[in-house]
Amino acid sequence: MQLRSKMGNSLAEFAVVISLMAILIGAGQVRFSQSTGQSKIKKSAESINKIIMAANNFYLNTSNEEGIGRFPGQDKWTENVPDSTEGYSSVENALEDLAEGKFDSYLNGSAYGNKWVSVFGINNPDAKIFHQHVDKIHTDDTGSKIGPDEWLDYIDVMKSPFQDGHYIYTVIGGNSNSRPAIIVTDLYRPAEEYIVFRP
Repeated sequence: MQLRSKMGNSLAEFAVVISLMAILIGAGQVRFSQSTGQSKIKKSAESINKIIMAANNFYLNTSNEEGIGRFPGQDKWTENVPDSTEGYSSVENALEDLAEGKFDSYLNGSAYGNKWVSVFGINNPDAKIFHQHVDKIHTDDTGSKIGPDEWLDYIDVMKSPFQDGHYIYTVIGGNSNSRPAIIVTDLYRPAEEYIVFRP
């Protein structure tokens, strides 16, 4: 005849079970965090794409109405946004700065951030930008063509899915050899997710 213990599991067995549960829960949290991060990246990329489509529609409409196309915030198709003195001289220069990490995130408050402006406006409460990040980019355009005002005629305000994000853009003016170009990105990770568009 075999006797059974009425004491149940030992303390060591209980500790092993608790340890295994902790490992499984920890792994689940990492996987959930990664999937949440990936969904934010995807949402940001989709929003940037929508902004570019709005820029294309704006360009086509101004081409019909004004005789030559331009992008929101441009007073003339040959001018930069934010302006000729602050903006980039070429698309290549802008992409070099991004590739070299000169303006790599909202953390970098260098002069390179002054070459970018808000799509929907830094004071737009629906677009959300933390006040401590406002000085990381150029102030809203104040020329005769106000960028955020012109954007809002073509697209609804979108918030970045990232806590420290905000949609920004720069325009390189056209010349006799090329049309203007626009680059749109997210302030949270400008070197990671951006689109360059030249009609």
